[in-house]
Amino acid sequence: MQGLVIGEPVGGEFFNWDAFAYVAGSNAREHRSLDWAIVAVRIYEALAKQSDDPYSFMLSAMHLRTWMIRELGARAGDPVLDPETIYAWFQSLATIPLEEAARVIATPDWRTVPNDVLLQLRYAKTALGMLSTLAQAGVPLNHPGLGDWFRLRERLP
Repeated sequence: MQGLVIGEPVGGEFFNWDAFAYVAGSNAREHRSLDWAIVAVRIYEALAKQSDDPYSFMLSAMHLRTWMIRELGARAGDPVLDPETIYAWFQSLATIPLEEAARVIATPDWRTVPNDVLLQLRYAKTALGMLSTLAQAGVPLNHPGLGDWFRLRERLP
């Protein structure tokens, strides 16, 4: 794969990098292979950087990371197995302060809430789901404010 640039054609021909990442992720799960997981995550992250809407690529990478951490355990500093990467992603999505999120979900009619706010809260809820999965698997998440978000999670859009 030397000389290849993720997202670019291969040998002058279109190459479906997203599908390749998906297959690499499937191989990672099937074989519990950290090497395949690294390939998939690197591709997803590169595609996210090139995309106008990086969320779906990062979502795929984070789902794979969550699965691999549950299966192989957490390892600080590892490109796939470090739960801090998932927490940092959550923080990047939780752009609305906790108090504001609580106020928004208490709104009687969510149709009055701007769609972009609801979408931000939905993204945060998805990331919280992954962190919750890790916490339930016994992975320590040493972030005091996370408990407040976990309590709010089920009511988020």
